[in-house]
Amino acid sequence: MDHSTGLPARHQPITLLWGLGRAAIGHPRLLPWTDARPELRRLLSKYGRPGSTPSPEYPFVALSRSPLWELDGVTGEVPQARGSKLRQWLTAQNPRGGLRDDVYTTMAADSAARQRVVDALLLRFFDGEDPSGLLQDCRLADPVFDGFGAVPGIDLGHPFADRRALAAARVHRPNQAGICGTAEQGAESIVVSGGYEDDEDYGDVIVYTGQGGRDPDTGRQVRDQELTRGNAALVTSLATGAPVRVVRGAGGEPEYSPPTGLRYDGLFRVEDYWSERGRSGYLVWRYRLTQLPQTAAAPQPTMPAPRQPGGRQAPSRSRVNTQRIVRSTAVADFVKRSHDYTCQVCDIRLATPTGAYAEAAHIKPLGRPHVGPDITANVLCLCPNHHVLFDLGMLTIGDDLAITSHTGGPHRDRLREIATHQIGREYLAYHRTHHSTLRSVAPPPR
Repeated sequence: MDHSTGLPARHQPITLLWGLGRAAIGHPRLLPWTDARPELRRLLSKYGRPGSTPSPEYPFVALSRSPLWELDGVTGEVPQARGSKLRQWLTAQNPRGGLRDDVYTTMAADSAARQRVVDALLLRFFDGEDPSGLLQDCRLADPVFDGFGAVPGIDLGHPFADRRALAAARVHRPNQAGICGTAEQGAESIVVSGGYEDDEDYGDVIVYTGQGGRDPDTGRQVRDQELTRGNAALVTSLATGAPVRVVRGAGGEPEYSPPTGLRYDGLFRVEDYWSERGRSGYLVWRYRLTQLPQTAAAPQPTMPAPRQPGGRQAPSRSRVNTQRIVRSTAVADFVKRSHDYTCQVCDIRLATPTGAYAEAAHIKPLGRPHVGPDITANVLCLCPNHHVLFDLGMLTIGDDLAITSHTGGPHRDRLREIATHQIGREYLAYHRTHHSTLRSVAPPPR
């Protein structure tokens, strides 16, 4: 009872809501007192009864006498007293506190059961008040989340003990499969943990192997993979441009993987896919994913009249913590400005409030396994629609610059080429060959 108001005290229910929120987002079940104290003090100061003293020591310890809460790392008896003696005991012992294991497991896995508990606490202790701020601060608010993109409340680098905790936090829902998603909607997330022998991890660039055909005991491929289920989902993500969550496990590339458990490593975009014979001789599907920047790109400065740059036959990689392909901005700007930001396929020029817009599309991709050059002869000026179609192989160009569309839609008979920007026919031939192989092994449309 809160003596200043005569109403039920809120210290313990607020502490329980804090523990429920940790279960909801997959944070560790138990937290040392020194780490929990500032969080609980802030919540009690903000949402406790008016005039009450925000003393997190008491609920942190008192709840251990209930079947809901646990104190771990305690030597001797837990004191019953309040005040300075309890603070001294907590400072000396620094126990870890939180929901009991069975309670945490249920609250993490069963959102409906968790909501019933939250509703009961709100009705008993916060009736007639708007609980939205408290729920938000306890990470119990229910933001709109459709499964794609960043998970509310989960920060970059967040650790998880196991796949169960990962699924409970909605970061990667399957308990076994490495790809979460469908061919219709795309991929939500993938796990990179060294399970497939053909995976390559370069930090902010991942060459990921699709699912299926692997012997679970040896980790080796024993049959061909098919472009279905999760494999097809990643192709859909390439087509839509939707980001994919990446989780790394302890069994992956040591330089970029956690020493134990799993870790959420941010959003990546699928930039390319192809099929090839893997190390064991079977057909595997492979995907190149690049990490999205954590901040918005700075605007490009206005450039003078274009002068054709040299570019790079072999684009370099800058070394930070990981390797990243360094694209020549000058090459892309030259191509777009040479064509006055007008698509070479359909002659559409998009005008925006900040100026004309077009996209530079590499014919032979720069990343592995293509390793195309970053030079003007390997770049086209395209509108966004034809850029996507070209990257997916639904639009190919012959050596005579004749345009073949595999989807229909308006376009020129031949690609527009100008004297100051000549297209390398060898790159067009590579693009045709690469995508004709993909179409030959892809399943027929449903």
